[in-house]
Formats: sequence, structure tokens, C-alpha cells
Amino acid sequence: MLHTSRLLSYAHAIQANQGKRALLEPQAEQLGLDREESVRVLDTLHTLGVAEGWQLVGRKMILGESIATSEAVQLPRLGYLYQHSVLHAEDNATAIKLRGTKPLMVEPTLVFGLGSTPEPGEGLQTFLQRFDSVALALEILQNPFKSERWVDADKVCANGFHSHLVMGEAKTLSQKSRTVFDQLVSNATMTLNVVERQGAQIVGFGMGRDRLDKSLQHAYALHQRHIELTSESPFVAGQCLAIGGWLPAAPMCSGQEWVAVVSGIDLPSLRVAIE
Repeated sequence: MLHTSRLLSYAHAIQANQGKRALLEPQAEQLGLDREESVRVLDTLHTLGVAEGWQLVGRKMILGESIATSEAVQLPRLGYLYQHSVLHAEDNATAIKLRGTKPLMVEPTLVFGLGSTPEPGEGLQTFLQRFDSVALALEILQNPFKSERWVDADKVCANGFHSHLVMGEAKTLSQKSRTVFDQLVSNATMTLNVVERQGAQIVGFGMGRDRLDKSLQHAYALHQRHIELTSESPFVAGQCLAIGGWLPAAPMCSGQEWVAVVSGIDLPSLRVAIE
């Protein structure tokens, strides 16, 4: 009971800190949280947000910082996306204002739209057909912790450091491409550029197979696990799934413009200026 109350207290602390300038001390190691308990903190944070009027519009994969050896540990955890934090870039370019003292990072992301809700017992190929669109996005991350002593469990508790998700134009996926999209991603490349007064430079470049292999298959495994625990899929028709981790998140600040370009997938580049 005492441990449960501490998990609840940690969720309340993270929720109360949102929108404030102050930074938090990470508590996962002190509390001895494993990744499953960190999900309990995250789910409590979600419940608190919904009580304040947050509207769920999708899920996001939260990847660990370290490379694990166990397939069960390698699977990402599922965070939450809300209407107030998801922005759409008209003509694949936009400007956003960000305030606060917490460190900001930016990470290129693919966002899949769900045309229908997966059902219990369905196979991988049927599951993949549920995703009917894909868009390039930039996720803005905001680390709420004071020090670098946070661990993966703290990141899960804090919803993967999610602050905003800026989405470009969504493209409809053909029936065929839905079943082979992991292979398309594996052979595609992502480039992340920053434009400043001094000029432009490439901040990150990588192939999908380097860090993002089998993401939709991992989503299927998460679907199966959630079905076992709750009898419902975490993925819902009309919502979306964001898959980041293609490139390491890069530090960002106001006055910069960030440009994400993907090659090998028919998606337009995305430009986001930070004011």
C-alpha cells in the first residue's frame, strides 16, 4: 500500500510540474520502479490529465535509452498523445512558440493513422491493414528532471518527455504497402537539419534499420499484450500511433528552424520554426 501511494505521489508531482519553470528530481531509482510500475505511474498521469479535460487522440512509442538483450525488454512502452499537444503543419511548414526553462529536444517521427480498431485474436497481416495513413512529424520533447540521473523508468513515467507533436501532411497507404511498411522503413533514410543565422547544418542522418526496425511488428506485440491484460486493444479507430527513435533527439532552442527529410518513403519534408 505504501509503495502504491508513492507511485501515485510521483504521478501527481509530474502532473503538477507541467507548465511550471521548476525541475523535478527523478524518483524511479529511489522508488525501485521497474518498467511495469513506471507504466502504472504513466497511466495515473493520464487519468489525472483526462480529469482536467485532456482529450486522447493517439498513442506514442516510448523507447529506452539503452540497448536491451531481452525481446520483452526491447519492446517500447506506450505513451499518450492529446489534442492540445498535437499540431498540424499547413503545407508542411509552421512556426510554434515554446516557453520555459526545461531542456528542449526535437526528434523526427512517423505517425500512423488507424482506420479501424484491431480486434482480439487477429494475425499480424490483419493488424497491419488497420493503419491506413502515415505522416512525417517532429516531436518536441521537454525533460522535466533536474539532473542527468534519470533512467528509462523516469522517462516512461513522464510520458516519454512529450511536449508537442508537429505533423506534416498524411499520405494514404495502399493495401500492399501496409503489409511491407516495416521493410520500407528499414531501407529508407532520415535526415534532420537545423537552420540558424550562421547557416544550415545536418544534425542527424540514419537508415531506418539502424534504430527503427520492426516498429509496426512491435506495435502488434504491444496490442497482443494489452489484449491479455485488459481484453481491449490500445489502438483505436480514428486515433494515431507515433513511432520515434529514428534518430537521437537533438537539443533545440528558439530562433532555429528544423527540417526533417525522409527518402525512400513518399512523404514531403517538414519544416518547423521555433519562436
